[in-house]
Formats: sequence, structure tokens, C-alpha cells
Amino acid sequence: MEKEIKKSQKLINKIVSEDIRPSPRWHFVFKNYIFWIVFFMFMIFGSIAFSIILYAVAESDFNLFTSLSYSRIQFLAASLPFIWILFLIIFLIVSIFGIRHTRTGYRYPLLKILSINIVISILLGAIFFYTGGAEKMEQIFAENIPAYKGIEENKISRWSDPENGFLSGVIIEGSNEIILIEDFSGKKWEIGIQEIIISQRVSLEIGKKIKIIGEILEDNIFMAQEIRSWEGWGSQGGK
Repeated sequence: MEKEIKKSQKLINKIVSEDIRPSPRWHFVFKNYIFWIVFFMFMIFGSIAFSIILYAVAESDFNLFTSLSYSRIQFLAASLPFIWILFLIIFLIVSIFGIRHTRTGYRYPLLKILSINIVISILLGAIFFYTGGAEKMEQIFAENIPAYKGIEENKISRWSDPENGFLSGVIIEGSNEIILIEDFSGKKWEIGIQEIIISQRVSLEIGKKIKIIGEILEDNIFMAQEIRSWEGWGSQGGK
């Protein structure tokens, strides 16, 4: 009993000597609001990251696996937006941290919080993707961050490999049997289009970007086997 009294007295003396006072109620309310804001803000950031991942997958031409001259691992490494996958993981972690530090956050199991966060991020991300927001956001990053290699730049690189049957560019002239394109390096190509497969979404109008599968006949002559729209199903122009 005496020990407990002494401990209590020491605690009282410390409170008095250090002028310790209880924090005002507004402090806890404000802190609670801040952590809820962190939760919602980073959940939205996670949704944006997920939508850009969807956009990257939609623009990656995964159905070309069997036609590619390099391995699937190389293709995935060049196509998947690992920086956005990393961002998604970070945003999820910070969002969970936020809700766990709210006034009632300790009551929710971690697995439940993670599951709800992922589901909401997927739903919001899908909406953002299908409304064209992912494409626009990704383009903003590509145009304003020099170190960032955008999805469009990766696609140009994949489709600028005529030696292995992949060519792309802008149509500058056209007829029933031959079209003339300028590739993304500025070189002009004559494209033979007799008896080829043309995707339903392809328009061979002047000024349109296209992707071509085929083979080189001469230095600037390319015989097309298939022509695809430049825009994937993730682009607004491809819808």
C-alpha cells in the first residue's frame, strides 16, 4: 500500500513540476479528422494509380505474345507500369495507416480494412479509367516529369521494330492498294495493303495513326498482313 502511495505521489509531483495538462478535446477531434482525410485522400490516390495500371494493360497488346521476338518476361517488363504498381501499394499502406489511427479505427480488423480499401480502389479506379481520366492523368505525368517514361512512349518503342514485323506511324497518303505512312522517327514507308486483315476500329484516313504487322520487302516498302488502330481499348480515341 505504501509503495502505491509513493508511486502516486511521484506521479502527482511530476505533473505539478512539469505543468502537465490534459489536451483539449478539440485536439483529439482535429487529429481524428486529419487521419480520416488521410484515409480518403490516399484511397483516391490508390484508385487513380489502379486506373492507370488498367490503362497500361489496355494499351499493351498482350495478344501479340506469340508474335514477339522477345520473351514474355521482357514484354511484361516493358509493358507493365511498375512505378504505378509501387504507388498503388504505398497509397494502400498510407490509407490503412490513416484509418487505423482514427478514434474508432482500432476496432476494425486489418484484413477487413485492406479488403474494403482494395474493393473501393478498384471500383473508383475502373470508373476513372472508363471515363478517360487515367489516360489524361498519365499524359500529364509523361509531359511534365522528364524521368518518367510514359505508356505512349513505350508503345511507340514496341511498334517501331520493322525488322521484326512491327511498324507504326501516321497515314499521309492512301489508295486502295498502297498507303504511305510516316513513322515516329520521320521515315516514310510505302505499305502494301492487298488482302490484309484490318481491325474493325481502323480508319485509313489521312492523319490517322495505325499499327501494322507484316514484313519488310525493301528499304522503305513494308507488306502489311494486319493493320490495327493505334488506340487500344483503354484510349478515348479507341472507343
